[in-house]
Amino acid sequence: MENPVITFVVNGKTYSLRASDSAALGAIPQAERQQLIALLEAVKQQDDRARALVQQAVDKAKAAAQGPQAGARAPRPERLGSGDVDALMARLVMEEQRSRKPGPTRQDLYKWVLGVGVVIVLLVLVL
Repeated sequence: MENPVITFVVNGKTYSLRASDSAALGAIPQAERQQLIALLEAVKQQDDRARALVQQAVDKAKAAAQGPQAGARAPRPERLGSGDVDALMARLVMEEQRSRKPGPTRQDLYKWVLGVGVVIVLLVLVL
């Protein structure tokens, strides 16, 4: 398979090269070659950072799937991704449901009705 032709401009000069064309690569002047190398190094560092961030997100998702760990810190809110936001919202909803008092049951309702009935009967007897 042949390498694709890459066209780029350095200092106003256009170059069309293939990675396998060493003669054309050697024809680039030294100063422009250094600028191109610096640019490609910056692109490589950016790619490495992006991969590291993706790996961190994957590790964080795996850790969240395994459950909360002792001593684990909550993620900083200003750096949350969409998956982190969903996980945080789910956790907050579960905590809210756990801390909420249960609603009145039928037995509680019967107690209230009986208590109000007794109070009414006592008021009728007293008056």
